[in-house]
Amino acid sequence: MKKKLTLLFFIFVQLLFASIAYSADNTSSTIVQMDKAEAIIYGEVKRGGLIERLNDMETALFGRSLPGSISERQMQLLNFIQTGSAELPSLLFKLGVAEWAVSQTTQPFIPALGRIQKLEQNIDGTVHEGRPIGTRTERILSILLTNPVTQIEVLVSTDKAIRGRFLESAGPGFSRKGDSIKIELAEDFIEDDNLIAPKGSQIVAEVAEVIRPGAFGRPGRVRFELKYLQILGPEELKVKFADPRKISGGGEKNVAAAAGASMVGAVLLGPLGLATGLLIRGDSLEVGAGTEFYLQLDEAARVSAFPIPSGLRRTDGPADDNNNNKSTESIDSDLFIIP
Repeated sequence: MKKKLTLLFFIFVQLLFASIAYSADNTSSTIVQMDKAEAIIYGEVKRGGLIERLNDMETALFGRSLPGSISERQMQLLNFIQTGSAELPSLLFKLGVAEWAVSQTTQPFIPALGRIQKLEQNIDGTVHEGRPIGTRTERILSILLTNPVTQIEVLVSTDKAIRGRFLESAGPGFSRKGDSIKIELAEDFIEDDNLIAPKGSQIVAEVAEVIRPGAFGRPGRVRFELKYLQILGPEELKVKFADPRKISGGGEKNVAAAAGASMVGAVLLGPLGLATGLLIRGDSLEVGAGTEFYLQLDEAARVSAFPIPSGLRRTDGPADDNNNNKSTESIDSDLFIIP
C-alpha cells in the first residue's frame, strides 16, 4: 500500500511539473507573438502586462477588444496582420498593394503604422489619427481601387531572374559575420499579371563569412548569403544569387551597367564545398549601396499574389520587362566573385 501511495505521489509530482512547464512555454510563446505583432505595427515592442498590451493592440487595429481566450485573440491578431486568407488578405498584403498603386514601390522597412500615415499624407495631405488602423487601411484602398483587394495562388518557378539592390555598403574591412544586410527588389516581381512582390520588397540576407585583410598584402573577403524574399503574401520565398552569364538578354552587361564599378568583374564558378553566395575579395573593395545583382528562386513554390486590375497594368517598356522577368538557363553555380 505504501509503495502504491509513493508511486501515485511521484506521478502527481511529474504531472504537476509537466503542467507548469507547458504553461510556461505557452506563456512564452504568447509573449513572442505579442512582441512580433507590435514590432510589425509600431516598429518596437511595448512595455506593460500582456493583457494590457493585447487590449491596446486590438483597440488600435479594430477600435475594440476581441472575444476569446488570450491565445485565440493572439492568433486573430497575427492572422489579420500577416496571414490573411483568399477572401480577406492580410493588413501587410493590402498595404503593399496600396503603396504599389500610389508609388510603384513598397516600403517594408517602415512599421505598418508609419506606412499608413505616409499613404494618408500622400492621398489626403493629412494623417487621420485616432481611427482604427483597419478602418484607415480600407479607406485608402477604397479611394485607390474600384474593387476590394483579393489574392490568388500562383505557381512561381526557378527560371525567373529578378534584380535586387543593396541599400547599404558592406565589405571585408568593416562587415562582421552575422550582420544583417538591407537589400530590396529593384523591380516588380510579376507573374502573368499577378503581383507577387512589388519593387522595394525586402530580401533578407546576412554576412556569412568575413576574412580581414592580412599581413604581406593578403586580401580580405566577405561572403553574403540570401535567405528569403518577403512577398505580399505570408510565404517566404527562398532565393539565391543568379549567375548573370546564364540570364537571357545580356544579363552580365546589364548587371555591370546597373551596378557600376563595384560590380564589374569576372563571374566565376565556385569551388566544391564553398557555400553559395556573393563573395567579394580585396583589401579595400566593398559592395556599395545601390549595387544591383540578379537573384532567382531556390525552388518552385505556390504563393499568394495580387491579380492586377487591367487599369493598373503597365504596357510600357520597363513594365513589360517586369512582367516577363528575365529567364535563366540551368544554373551551375550561384557564386559571384568580384576581384
